[in-house]
Amino acid sequence: MTARTPTSDLTRSSWALNYAGFSVQEGLRAGLSVAAIVVIHAWLNFPLLLITALGALLTCLADAGAPSQERLRPLLAFAVIGALTGMVFGFARTEGLWLAVPLAGLAIGCASFARVYGTAAMQVGNLLAVWIVISLDDPLTDWPDALELGGMFLAGALWAVLLTSVLWRIQPATLVRRRVADAYRALVAMIDGMRDILVAPPPAKSVELWDRHARTLRRGGREAIEEARAAVMIFARARGFSAPRVARSWLRLEAADQAFGALIGVCDILEAGRPGDAAIATRTLRHLRGVLMVLAQSMETDGTPNITRLTQSLEGVRADVSGLAETEPLRRLIVVITERLAVTTTLTTPANLIPGTLADGRDSMSWREKLWGPIRSNLDRSSAALRHASMAGVASTLGLAVTLVDHHTYERWLVITLLMTMQPYFSMTWQRMIERIGGTVLGGLVAAALGLIVHTPVAVALAMFPLAIFAFMVRGVSFALFLSALTPMVILLVESAAPGASEFSIAVMRALYTVMGGVLAVICSLIMWPGRQPQRAVVEVRGAVAANAAFADGVLAQLMGEISVTEQDRLRRQAGIASNALEAALSRGMLEPRLVGSAGLNAALTIDAAIRRVAARLSAIVSLYDRGATRLPAEGLRAWRRWIGDSAAMILAGGGTDQLPPRPDVLAEGEAGDSFTRIARQIELIAGTMPRLKA
Repeated sequence: MTARTPTSDLTRSSWALNYAGFSVQEGLRAGLSVAAIVVIHAWLNFPLLLITALGALLTCLADAGAPSQERLRPLLAFAVIGALTGMVFGFARTEGLWLAVPLAGLAIGCASFARVYGTAAMQVGNLLAVWIVISLDDPLTDWPDALELGGMFLAGALWAVLLTSVLWRIQPATLVRRRVADAYRALVAMIDGMRDILVAPPPAKSVELWDRHARTLRRGGREAIEEARAAVMIFARARGFSAPRVARSWLRLEAADQAFGALIGVCDILEAGRPGDAAIATRTLRHLRGVLMVLAQSMETDGTPNITRLTQSLEGVRADVSGLAETEPLRRLIVVITERLAVTTTLTTPANLIPGTLADGRDSMSWREKLWGPIRSNLDRSSAALRHASMAGVASTLGLAVTLVDHHTYERWLVITLLMTMQPYFSMTWQRMIERIGGTVLGGLVAAALGLIVHTPVAVALAMFPLAIFAFMVRGVSFALFLSALTPMVILLVESAAPGASEFSIAVMRALYTVMGGVLAVICSLIMWPGRQPQRAVVEVRGAVAANAAFADGVLAQLMGEISVTEQDRLRRQAGIASNALEAALSRGMLEPRLVGSAGLNAALTIDAAIRRVAARLSAIVSLYDRGATRLPAEGLRAWRRWIGDSAAMILAGGGTDQLPPRPDVLAEGEAGDSFTRIARQIELIAGTMPRLKA
């Protein structure tokens, strides 16, 4: 798990390192943005510069690493809202705890709810919650002081925004874009080779030329696609598999891969030398080449081509082969290529990083829908975002009420740790507590060691620079390692604000309050709005069984000609989504401490494995039918369809193995018959496991 995004494999250790997230540039940039201000403070001895440094530090932490056009708005919003927040809560603290505490709790709940707008908004909300807690430390009595504080915070935040988005822009997706663009250029090279063979004099159109084309250009195409796949995988591990930039790269690459396979099919058809195919292919390939070149260029530069012209070009390619019969292989392959490139075309505008855009890149939603849509859809008891925001608001209100009554300089770390540790799921809260406590304790030891050799304000300020560099370099590598470097930075900032304080006592107090805050976060997750993952997995099992039963019904219905392949594919995707939701709940559940019996979780693991095997067998049956390798009479398909549907209904109703209907006695010969038998065994296994799940 990284500091930026949780890993998809939640069963990994809290201390597992993600080396793909290592970034020297990010470390140097953050070190310059924060430590430079601290050095100026040590030189000028102007205390409010520490607020500027804090604004820069929090802004760097709020940076989600998105492309420049997506990065600027959330960072500017954080800068402005952060400046206003410091002023508002400074005045509220002056009015008294009766106003400051409930107002802070409400604001922190709203800031936590910002996660409904995505990763960038989530990080901005989390850091605003931290700043709200810090802002309650010092009461503000007049507007000049408030404007001075807000202005210094805004200056630090804008300095970090300027550095990260203008002066020193890090483009983590540049290599990925270049590799995916190279994959599309490899398709262009394949087309150029095919066109050279087609326009060559007739004697030259030999088997040797097509063999050479296959050995060189086809191999080059496959290598380019695999290199791009490796680059996207590295980027995904560093930024998270659900990041919009990663998703777009996967879609582009998959479209290129499928177009590559279709081009190989076109080569095979043209090699046969059928009359008329060469003339049609020459014209069609010329148009495809132009589309591919434009797409490759737009990917590498992250530019926006003329979507209308690209769409018209693809329609022209379809028109080139419209004279062929629909069953002609050449026409079918060219249509496949155009459809895949149409997918890529819709992903060539930055707006299409976000779902809900039209084919030309225009947003299909108004700003009102963008603003209120996520809120309306999450105003539900089952919403993890609403549950988390409610817990954060209530827990912070209670924590602030306790710590502000008997105010101590370091007590705010308890509330900050509580907020930063608490996650929407108990399993993630437990994991984050282990990471935060371990990283903070290690960082406290580092700060205590630095206290033995660092004594002057200038030396303290200079020590901030390597700490900031290291912290942000490993930010994507390990959350615990990141905290181990961030903690001495915070302690040195406190030392700069309060000279003479003992680094050892600061480290001890921070570690103490961190442990207390982490433990309180776990307790709050257990008792305030419990939603434990072993229990959630039991719920997801029913959804996965129902969705995969519908998929099985759709497969057999499609083989009988009752539904289209498109409808069957929709059911397959829904089954995959339901199975993924089950496995995510299981992964989180396996991280939780075994405070209750694990029989239900073990049963859910068994059922999940059986469901996956059923889905694999169904895909095998479809493949066999597509190849014409086997056939089953309609009455046989109907019998198996009825048996699977009745069995699924019985399982969902709570029935056991003894209540399942008898298996059909109609089997296909060979591999398909074996597939139906295996499906029946897995369904019977699921039925036998369900009673343990209910218990």
